[in-house]
Amino acid sequence: MNLRRWLAVAVVLVLFASPALAQRGGYGRPPTPRPSTGGPTTRFEITPVWGLQWGGTIRTYEGDVVFEDSGMWGVILDATVAHGSQVELLYWRQDTSVILKERYQPNEPLFDAVVEYWQIGGLREIRRSGNVHVFGSLSLGATHVDPKTRNYSDDWKFSTIFGLGAKVFVRENIAVRLQASMPITFLYTSGGMWCGPGGCFTSIGGEGSVQGNLLAGLTFAF
Repeated sequence: MNLRRWLAVAVVLVLFASPALAQRGGYGRPPTPRPSTGGPTTRFEITPVWGLQWGGTIRTYEGDVVFEDSGMWGVILDATVAHGSQVELLYWRQDTSVILKERYQPNEPLFDAVVEYWQIGGLREIRRSGNVHVFGSLSLGATHVDPKTRNYSDDWKFSTIFGLGAKVFVRENIAVRLQASMPITFLYTSGGMWCGPGGCFTSIGGEGSVQGNLLAGLTFAF
């Protein structure tokens, strides 16, 4: 819990860093356009990340199946496609324990598991002030839950991740990345359509498992 608190403070401080402080360095300028095409120079970034992930509840008739808070790690790959916009690939992994919470009953440990996120999406800068780049991100992909026991099989589900963070360039090609994210895994979806004298109506619904994480990493640009 202390790690989560300190990471949250770090993210907030970076997001609201003063322009005067940010402009002390000249790093993080936009790529120089190519004379022939006028587009941005191709630029790639790789960011190993570490952090804390929490949440994730599946409601059942027996009780709530809960993924316990634990550390996570992964890697993020970015490719610049336009000024302030990047295509993003990410892999995150969390090693955790799964428990069953029943009303008026003590928690029952079920099994240890690996939770993996495989995603593709985009990153868009919201504000740039000197060497501080504030961004939002959105990705789509899959969540893989792999129990560390033969009594349960692994499972894949569709998921999406919303993120908000900042890159602080300490050199022209090196930055500290701080990010808060909300992964949502869709357990099931449903839909229907009804038609009558007044026209046709559609309905789409479903249930998801929501997690949260705070992460930090070191970005290498080339």
